[in-house]
Amino acid sequence: MRSGMKKALCVALTLMTTATVAATAYATDYNRAPSTNVVPSTSVSASNDEVKEAVSEAVAAEAGGTATVEVKSTTSIPVSSSVIKELAKSEDSVLEIVSPKATFKIEAATVKKVKRVDLSAKVYSSTKRAVVDFYRAKGDFGCEVKVYLTNCKMSAKALANAKVYCDDEEVGSVQFDDNNVPYFIATKGGKYEVKA
Repeated sequence: MRSGMKKALCVALTLMTTATVAATAYATDYNRAPSTNVVPSTSVSASNDEVKEAVSEAVAAEAGGTATVEVKSTTSIPVSSSVIKELAKSEDSVLEIVSPKATFKIEAATVKKVKRVDLSAKVYSSTKRAVVDFYRAKGDFGCEVKVYLTNCKMSAKALANAKVYCDDEEVGSVQFDDNNVPYFIATKGGKYEVKA
């Protein structure tokens, strides 16, 4: 009987000590924000409605305009057929999707067929090559997409001699805009590689 009471008393004391230590630790950190392992959610891309609204405003501009939409990642950029249809209403309008690694531009004048264009891509580069993999897109885009490599690690010299390949087939050369940003034109889905 005594042995059982001692065990019960020991367990009770252990629990009380643990609770006291936990309470003290909590009280000591009362002025600190609680730490969590939850990653804050961020929007990957603009919604279709936001893109369509931006395009509508650009189309409504007197001489056509540029609809610029900023996204945090290129992993999910589906452009609906209704957005392309709205863009095509004015030949001078441009849809520009800006991300940290690349910028995609669709000029209304290049739209040959109104259809959904999935610009979701994996974008990465090294000193030897730059890759833009439109991994969700299948077939022809129905328009030209200018792909600006805004975070390219290749040197200017390497880019000047570089060729563009889509699924290992040469499709053109690298071009440069007025700010010397390298770009190429994509007309279909696939894995594009820029290499010398």
